[in-house]
Amino acid sequence: MEKLIQFIQNLWKKFLSLSPVNMAVAMGGVALVIGALVSIALWVQAPDYQLLYTNLSDQDAAAVVDQLDTQNIPHKLTNQGRNVSVPSDRVHEIRLSLASQGLPAGTEVGLELFEDTPMGMTEFTQKLNFQRALQGELARTIKSLESVDQARVHLAIPKEELFLKEKQVGKASVMVKLHPGRTLSQGQIQGIVHLVSSSVANIPPGNVVLVDPKGNLLSGSKAVSDDVMLTATNYQHKRKVESEMEQRIAMMLEEALGAGKVIARVNADMDFDKVVQTEELYDPDSQVVRSEQTTTESMVGTAAPSGVPGVESLVPGEEGTPEPSKGTAPTRSNEKQTLNFEINKVVKQTSQTTGKIKRLSVSVLVDGSMAGNPPQYQARTPEEMAKYLELVKNAVGFDDKRGDQVQLENIQFDKSLELQNLKEAEKQWQWDLGVNIVIWSIGTILVLWFLFRVILPLVRWVTTSVEPGPGQLGEAPTPEQLEAMEEEMRLARQAQENVEIRKSVGDFVDTDPKYAAAILRKWMRERT
Repeated sequence: MEKLIQFIQNLWKKFLSLSPVNMAVAMGGVALVIGALVSIALWVQAPDYQLLYTNLSDQDAAAVVDQLDTQNIPHKLTNQGRNVSVPSDRVHEIRLSLASQGLPAGTEVGLELFEDTPMGMTEFTQKLNFQRALQGELARTIKSLESVDQARVHLAIPKEELFLKEKQVGKASVMVKLHPGRTLSQGQIQGIVHLVSSSVANIPPGNVVLVDPKGNLLSGSKAVSDDVMLTATNYQHKRKVESEMEQRIAMMLEEALGAGKVIARVNADMDFDKVVQTEELYDPDSQVVRSEQTTTESMVGTAAPSGVPGVESLVPGEEGTPEPSKGTAPTRSNEKQTLNFEINKVVKQTSQTTGKIKRLSVSVLVDGSMAGNPPQYQARTPEEMAKYLELVKNAVGFDDKRGDQVQLENIQFDKSLELQNLKEAEKQWQWDLGVNIVIWSIGTILVLWFLFRVILPLVRWVTTSVEPGPGQLGEAPTPEQLEAMEEEMRLARQAQENVEIRKSVGDFVDTDPKYAAAILRKWMRERT
């Protein structure tokens, strides 16, 4: 503490010893340093703002800003008041707080439209509000998707009639705005279409139209159908198979030849037809008796018919009816046998899988090697190319019966552009390194100069104890002070003379020590 007080006193004395011009310069420098320190402190302590919400509507922006003002939360508005920024350390806290209050509510109204239902609402108004609420809820659900930024839904719900045989179907239109850099896949588009169709009665998926802000038709009556979806899926599967084969070939050969020395392209002709075949096979040699039926018929003692033909002869009790004649009837028997045979039958149902490879066409380019001093290009030998060809065939599952083709060629790759880019990158790296070295060198020199030419002299100047002499405080010296000053100057001159005499004596002793010792003994004898 004492050293600090002494330092302040010395600094004040040094300041008072300056001329008026130097005092003004010193005060200006001090003010400049204090202002710089205050500016740095304010800049460090200033809050770092981060976006809270973007692209808000006017109503939502006004409600959010009003709530932030109520809670005394600092905020900034950008993008014509549509973006709201708050301190970064409180973004999540503020967002949760506003969400608990239903902000931002969005321009779409949902089922909360029925929370305050006035008395005397007509049926037409109720149906209209229900349609508005349904559109708002669908828009909110679609906006919850990761890629969707904004969404609007329009529903055309038909009026229900009691005496119509065929029900009328409704229609729906959806407009989606995506986040920058995001896209919707065909599966996501169909998902949005089926979401709307499943949420509203009597709206088939074919009556749902999906567009983007530029008016491009993404789905609808003229958009992606089931056949197109299937074709896109088949194409993706085909490209996946080809890409896997290309990577397999490149990775296998590059391990032996080096990176960038292999180019592989595969064209796979695939069969995506779904075939279900039912086949029935009969074996005539495997006949077996399925069923057997035997019928036996016999008749014994039957008399031959006789009498007058006609109705009267058949009526009992009538006259003229002759007596039956007696005779011996023959014995008769009849036997019938029926055999049913069954032939062995095999029913076979075969379903072929889709995505079957029908034919492969593979093209592979292999770069040569560099050898010698200086390095020169050398082509691959025929033995090496034959080995590589067999490796490629085994990697892709070559099948000669399918008509697969594999073409392997040794061609020198043109790497002039790559070498030029490497040279430019090296030059840029050297330039950046030189610039950084110059910047750091200049910064180091400036720091050292400031340290040795400003800081250290200032510290020495402040720490040197200076007593203000007469006249330094603007007062005329008194006679006593003048005598004291003369006495001090005389003593200073005498002390300087003594120092010079001692130095001369020392030089003399160093030059001739024997003579100096003799003189010293003489002085001592004279004193005694």
